[in-house]
Amino acid sequence: MAAIQKSLQDLPPLNLPRSSVAVSIASSSLTLSHRQEEGAELSLEVAAKDEEEVEPRQGGEDVAYNDTMKDYGAEEEDDDNVDIAFQQLMNRGNYLRQLRLLALADEQERQAQMFAQTSFCEEKKEDFDDDDNIPATGTFAAKEVLEDSVRILPTQEKVLDYNSYLAHQRYYDDLKHVDIKYMDFGNIKNPSNGKIVDGDEDSGRLVVEQRKALGKGGFCWDAGFVLGEHVIAHEKEWNDNNRRRQGGAAPRVVELGAGTGLSGMMIAKTTQSRVEVTDLPELEDLMRDNINLNFEGVGGDESYAEKLMFSDDEKKAKGTISSRVLRWGVEEDYGDVPYDVIIGADIVTSLYDPVALAQTLHALSGPDTRIYISGKSRLDKPHEEFDVEMNRLFGSVRKIERPSSRLRSPNVFI
Repeated sequence: MAAIQKSLQDLPPLNLPRSSVAVSIASSSLTLSHRQEEGAELSLEVAAKDEEEVEPRQGGEDVAYNDTMKDYGAEEEDDDNVDIAFQQLMNRGNYLRQLRLLALADEQERQAQMFAQTSFCEEKKEDFDDDDNIPATGTFAAKEVLEDSVRILPTQEKVLDYNSYLAHQRYYDDLKHVDIKYMDFGNIKNPSNGKIVDGDEDSGRLVVEQRKALGKGGFCWDAGFVLGEHVIAHEKEWNDNNRRRQGGAAPRVVELGAGTGLSGMMIAKTTQSRVEVTDLPELEDLMRDNINLNFEGVGGDESYAEKLMFSDDEKKAKGTISSRVLRWGVEEDYGDVPYDVIIGADIVTSLYDPVALAQTLHALSGPDTRIYISGKSRLDKPHEEFDVEMNRLFGSVRKIERPSSRLRSPNVFI
C-alpha cells in the first residue's frame, strides 16, 4: 500500500473547467470534485467498493456531468474539455486498480514464501535431529539450543559461536551475520567416509574476522562454509591420487576470491595440503590477519589471539597456508601452474565477469586438476554464462545439489 500511496502522490494535478464527475470502478472509488473556478485541481479518493456505479454529485455549486450536459446551458467547448478530463480519470482509475492488484499479488507471494520457508526450516530441523551426518557439536544440541550464542568482547565486538547457529539453522539469508566481528567455528573436524561425524581427529580451532567496510569480500558466506566441509569430506577424490603422482608431496590447493579465507583455512586445518588463499589487493590484509590468528609459525599480532582467548595448541593444522594477490585474467599473478585443486566460494556473481573466471580456472589447471566452485542461487544469468563457458573449456562438469555439509542452506550448490 505504501507503493500505491507514493504513486498517487506522484500523479500530476488535472485541470478542469466548470463541472465535476464522480466515478466508481471495480474495487476503487474515485471522486472528482471541483467548484466553478477555472483551473481547479483534481482530487482523488481511494476507497474499497465492490459494486460499479455512476452517480452525480449533489450540493453546493457543483454541477453533475451526464449525456444531457447541454440542458444545463454548458457550451460545446466545455463538453469537449470534460470528455477529455473524464477519459483521463478513467485511465487513472485503471492505473490505480492495477497498482492495487499488484500490491495484493505481492502480499500473497510474501505470505507463500514465509509459509514455504517455515515449512522448510521445520523439515530441516527434523533432519538435523535424526541424520547421523549432522551431529550435535560441542555442548550444543538442536533440541536444546534454538538461538545464536553471541559473546561480547570488552571492545564491544561480537563473537558468534557458529556451532550454536548450526544447531538450529532457522534462517539462511545472506545478511544474518553481517554485524558479527568474529565467527568462531570451533575445532574443525576431519571427516571420514564422506560424513561429518563426532570422534574424528581435531585439527585446531578456526576463528574468522569479518570486516564490513570491505563489502562482500569481508564476510563469511554460507557457500564458503559448505565448500570447505564438502572438499574436506571428499579428500580422497583429490588428495590420494595427487600424493601418489607427486611421490608423496602434499597437493597444492588455491582458492580464488577467498575474501576472509574461510574455505582455504578449513582445508589447511584438516588435510595434508599446501593451500594458497588469493584475492584482490584490498583484501590481502584481511586474509593475512586471519591466517596469522589461526595458524602457528606465521607471525602476526598476538593481541588478537589474547582477546579471543586463543591458545597456541588451538593453532595446530595438518597443512600449510599462505595468502597473496591473484587477479583474474592477469597471467603474471597465476604463479606456478598448474594447481592440483582449485576452489572458489560464491564467486560467480554479477560483480565479476563469469566468462573471465572460467578462463582463469582453465589457465590455472592441468589434466588432473580438480575444481570445486560453490554458489548460492540468486542470479541465474551469471551462472548460466559461467556454465556455458565451463562446459566449453572442460571435459567434465557436474552440479552437486546437496553438498556434504552440516549447513543445509537450501540454495547452495557445488
